[in-house]
Amino acid sequence: MMRRETFNFGRSVKQLSNIMEMRFNQSLKQWDLTSSQFSVVMYLLHNQDQEINQKMIEEAFLLKGPTVTGIVKRLVEKDFILRRLDPQDRRINYLELTKKGQALEPLVCKEITRLETDTLRGISAEHLDLLEELLIQVLKNITTPTADQD
Repeated sequence: MMRRETFNFGRSVKQLSNIMEMRFNQSLKQWDLTSSQFSVVMYLLHNQDQEINQKMIEEAFLLKGPTVTGIVKRLVEKDFILRRLDPQDRRINYLELTKKGQALEPLVCKEITRLETDTLRGISAEHLDLLEELLIQVLKNITTPTADQD
């Protein structure tokens, strides 16, 4: 019981997230990318079968419009993506990867695998399965409204 009283779940999750993002950003420097920029590139890679606009990025990553605009602007400047205006509605920007953006996937995925291997070393397969199950449940709990939130 003592462990439950001293364990601060939120602080631990925040520390883990901060450290992982810091290490990932350090690794991404070789490609002149941040983790936020890379997440957008990966989203575009995994959704090449559809037209993606900035609003979809906002919704997928729970980000505000100005934040996504800044990320997209920097990715365009670095020649990782192209921005194309919708001819019917000039408020809509469609995003697509350049060849340079497409070439990132195998390089960075190898680095992600290395970072995840380092992060999860010493944890058994059974515990990793349990960790995944628990994190999925926590995400469901935090994103699903409870009766008193309706």
